[in-house]
Amino acid sequence: MIGLIQSLWVILILVLLVWRFKVGLALYMAYIFLVPFMSINIAGVSFQWNLVNMLVLLVAIWKFKYKRRNFKIDISPLIPFLLYFGVSLMMMPFQDDTPVNIQSNSWRASIMRSMILPFALWNYMRLDKSSIVFFRNVTLTCIIIAVLYGLFLTTTPGLNPYILLISDANGSEFNEKYALAFGEGRLWGRISSVFSHPMTFGLFLGLAMVYTFFNRKNMNKYVFTTLFLVITIDTIACGVRSVLGGIAVAIALFFLQIRNFKVMLVFTVLAIIGYFVISNIPDLNSYIESIADIHNYNQAVTGSSVEMRLAQLEGCFNEISSCYLQGKGFGWTGYYTSLRGDHPIILSFESLIYVVLCNSGFIGVGLWGVMILKTIHYNMRFQRETSALLNSLLVFYIAYSCITGEYGYMQFFTIFYVLMLGEKLLDNPQSVKKAYIKQ
Repeated sequence: MIGLIQSLWVILILVLLVWRFKVGLALYMAYIFLVPFMSINIAGVSFQWNLVNMLVLLVAIWKFKYKRRNFKIDISPLIPFLLYFGVSLMMMPFQDDTPVNIQSNSWRASIMRSMILPFALWNYMRLDKSSIVFFRNVTLTCIIIAVLYGLFLTTTPGLNPYILLISDANGSEFNEKYALAFGEGRLWGRISSVFSHPMTFGLFLGLAMVYTFFNRKNMNKYVFTTLFLVITIDTIACGVRSVLGGIAVAIALFFLQIRNFKVMLVFTVLAIIGYFVISNIPDLNSYIESIADIHNYNQAVTGSSVEMRLAQLEGCFNEISSCYLQGKGFGWTGYYTSLRGDHPIILSFESLIYVVLCNSGFIGVGLWGVMILKTIHYNMRFQRETSALLNSLLVFYIAYSCITGEYGYMQFFTIFYVLMLGEKLLDNPQSVKKAYIKQ
């Protein structure tokens, strides 16, 4: 049954992308948030992410460039990321450790996942301002579904009926052993909600928290308070400690930017109260304290302590000892894992730093630095609080990825990012300049 529903959903997306583009985009965005797989066969035709992404791009170009000849396509919010992908493409001939076809396929999949839907969403919001509220409502609905289901899964510790069913329908396996890992304060194992992996749910929670707070003035105050509270509970209950670290960094940056000492005081008081509550719950206390634990007496490299993280970093430098400048190739970390499994030292490359170093060397580190700085510079065009929240979204994504790795997380970040940018078109119509054309 769930496979049939999934197939009908994909067919509806394809039809509506051509017939009602706005609704098709919203349905596709909801699919990305709520369904972790797209590998289905309908009448002998294989429907996967690439097919839908290509249709989105073609229809978007037709709608923006040919149907509306006076409309000027804007890619300015995505330029930092397109620069990263462009330079990465030019580096491929100089990276011999990964076959060019593997690099190009990884590059193509990455840019299609991360750039096409955000490009279409951003330009459609510029074209039709009424779509901004529509996309907001769809996004908030997806957030509500994901976080409420995540909260429900605390009643079925370690088990996830939805993911078990959807995995089976798509020929994938759900890692029950990982989800059922209790201990170290994980009272409910690791919760993945509607995502294939708890780490992806953790990323979604952090991004959703910033997005929900960003839209607090557009929501009923009781709905906002309830939703924000449920998201906060999920960040603690999901069993992914990294999300708390990423959120802490994002919140610290936000307060540093807005310089609102009244809000900072309120948050500090709430944090102190929360700490005392958690400290009186033994399992949760050990869970929170383990985030900052810098000691690990296991001699194996596990990456859960400062010492082990440094050993992994050294392993990265050993790997690129013959290619410090350009690294081993775009997508090399995934290529290595598919061939050999976990690395003996770096394990699963559980940090964005390890991924960037191994894949693209020192050039890649500089390239990511430029991408981050250019994004922050773009955000500076908005008033202080908006700029602070956009930067906090970026910093959470970077901090979380540095703690956990980069497993297709850019896709989720760029979607939330352009949705937040779109909201400012309602506040400042002049920001659209002459590009905006009423329907």
